[in-house]
Amino acid sequence: MSFFNVALILIVGIVAGFLNVAAGGGSMLMLPLLVFLGMDMSVANATNRVGIFMQNLVASGKFHKEGVLRPKEALFFIIPAALGAVAGTFLAIELNEIFLRIVISILICIMAVLLVIKPKMWEGTGVRRGSPWLLRIIFFFIGVYGGFVQAGVGFFFIWAFVGLTGYDLLHSNAIKVTVILCYTAISLLLFASRGLVHLQTGLIIACGTMIGGFLGARFSIAKGNNWLRWVLATVIFASAAKMIFDVVHML
Repeated sequence: MSFFNVALILIVGIVAGFLNVAAGGGSMLMLPLLVFLGMDMSVANATNRVGIFMQNLVASGKFHKEGVLRPKEALFFIIPAALGAVAGTFLAIELNEIFLRIVISILICIMAVLLVIKPKMWEGTGVRRGSPWLLRIIFFFIGVYGGFVQAGVGFFFIWAFVGLTGYDLLHSNAIKVTVILCYTAISLLLFASRGLVHLQTGLIIACGTMIGGFLGARFSIAKGNNWLRWVLATVIFASAAKMIFDVVHML
């Protein structure tokens, strides 16, 4: 790998790590870059998980150190999401990716609009709106998507945390990175067992995403909910536009 490619992966990794922790959608930058550099899509999808794991390890540590994250709260969501991620990893080949991307891009656009026109619904009320079993089912299916593609899964976790559990954006981000950290470890092992992880590239990505993840956690803590809402809306609109563009290109 040339010095230019390494530097490019590092820079994009920093940006992706920041976006993934502060909002979501960072993988939508990293995956196209890896494919552009000549990596097969399935290998890129697997290798990218190395960076995601390391960025969330750093970010969750930062959130915990600052008192934003309470690990016991995250445990309730980790189990169903991890089970879903295992299913998503195994079912990835069977699913129609074009149809899935169309549905996901529409839902992401709806979330972005709600962020702008209904800001109070994203501030958290402290009231849980769903039964425990309903929450487990929802987080299971979010985990399925995370195991399948990963790109954009953070948006759905934040929507579920804020809309259904009553957490504000800051605490939702803290729990989100912890849940993704845990199920990514499982998915990464499954991908590695199939020989799909390019470890050297994954470690380069991780160097960038760890820096970005730390900065994203620091930004989230310093700026709070109002800033996070606008960052999230901007990234969601951009991510949805890119997903739609990719679908049109695939067709």
